[in-house]
This record gives sequence, structure tokens and C-alpha cells, in this order.
Amino acid sequence: MSLLKAFEDIVYAEKFQALSGLLQGIDPRVKFCSLVSLLVVAVGVRTITPLVILFVTITVFAVVSKIPLKYFFLRATLFIPIFAAVIALPLPFITPGTTLTVIGYNEYVIYITREGVYRALQFVFRIWVCVGLLVLLMSTTRFTAIIRALETFKIPRVFVMMTGVTHRFIFLFINEAYRMLLAKEARNVGREQRMQVMKSLAYIIGTLFIRAYERSERVYLAMMAKAYTGEARSMGKMRCSWRDWVFGVASCFICIIVVLIEFLNVGGI
Repeated sequence: MSLLKAFEDIVYAEKFQALSGLLQGIDPRVKFCSLVSLLVVAVGVRTITPLVILFVTITVFAVVSKIPLKYFFLRATLFIPIFAAVIALPLPFITPGTTLTVIGYNEYVIYITREGVYRALQFVFRIWVCVGLLVLLMSTTRFTAIIRALETFKIPRVFVMMTGVTHRFIFLFINEAYRMLLAKEARNVGREQRMQVMKSLAYIIGTLFIRAYERSERVYLAMMAKAYTGEARSMGKMRCSWRDWVFGVASCFICIIVVLIEFLNVGGI
């Protein structure tokens, strides 16, 4: 249960979206385009130096947006970058290049190469930068504003609707699962055997799926009863100020600098 609540605390970032930081005051469309541009540049570079510049940029953005660095680094490092590190684990052993060290005994040896270590670090660092940019976007922007920005960019309506509904209900079902686990713990006396724990977990997962299906039916019928036509209507219009344009131009400038450093191959192997 504590793991479930910790997951919810890490993912749920609405408390930072209402702060008066730099990114919180930027128009969602400008912010979305700027951060996605930085993300595309991060994916395209092949040396670590541009990634370091993007890392510094992300950290500065987090500081001026009043996001606690401990929370930010924890959220950006957990899950995906750790999974990426596992994927990159074989690279030091299978990439040809200059040998750093040899592990093994007699004829059963494996070589760790400098190029392999570099590629592994580069891969994990790139993933971290991409995740950090997305965490920055989600931590400083209300999800409804992101949905409205996606509608402005003419993203397919089905995708936007499904994204909005998924985000809206994911926390609801986390709470539902938490209540079910809490009820199970309240009914138990003593320690359960492993097989009994597995059966209880399977029962909870099955019940959660059934409840999700039933709730989706009720929500859909309620929407139809309120004359839902498949089109979401948003209140108000978004307008860009000079501050938004300055932020957009500054982001473009950072992208150009990073691309130039990549073109000059600074810090590459």
C-alpha cells in the first residue's frame, strides 16, 4: 500500500502547477512547443556535451519554476531512466573499441570498452533529459491546459479525448485500489501464506477491472444524458503575451546552440 501511495505522490504534481514560477506563467502552447523542441534536439544529438547543456537548462527551469530539486530529480530518475539503464547494460561489453578493463578468468574473459561505456552513459543520459523535460511540462502545466493546447494544434480528437479521460481516471483507480488493499489488510489476522497473497492480489486486480468497466459505462451514459456530442468545449481563449514570445525565442536560441555544439562535435568520441 505504501508503494501505491508513493507512486501516486510522485506522479501527482498538481501542487506545483499553481505556483508563481517562470514556466507556470508561460502560455501552454508556447511551453509545449518549446519543451518538445528541446526534447527533439536531445533525441537527435550524439555527444554528451549538448546533453549536459540541456541538463543545465532543465535544472535552471526547475529552479525558476519553484519545483523542489529533490522531488524533480526523484521523479525524473525513477521508472524509465532506470529501465533504460538496464537496457544499456550490455553496451560496454558488445561495443568494439579501446579496452578499459578485462573481467574473467583464463580464456573466459569479457572486455569493457571505452566506447561502450560512453554509449551506455549517453543513452541513459539522453533518456533522463527527455523524461526531465516531460516532468517539467507536467509539473508546471495543468492537464486541462495541455489538452486545450493539443486541440489547438489539431491533434486528432480521439487521441486528445482518450488522453484526457485516462489522466482523469488513473488517480481515481489508484485510490480505488488503495481502499481495496486497506480493506483486505483490515480483515486479515496474522501473516498470510504466499499463495494466499497471490490469490488475494488476483482477486483485487479482477475486481478493479470490473469496477473500471462499470464506472466507464456510468460515465458514458451520464455524458450522453447531458447532450454530449463527441466534441469537448473549452471555456475562454488562450493568448500569448510578450513574456511567452521571449521564452519561445530563448528556447529556439538554446536549441540552435545545442545543434551547433553537436555539429562541431564538442565532447564526442
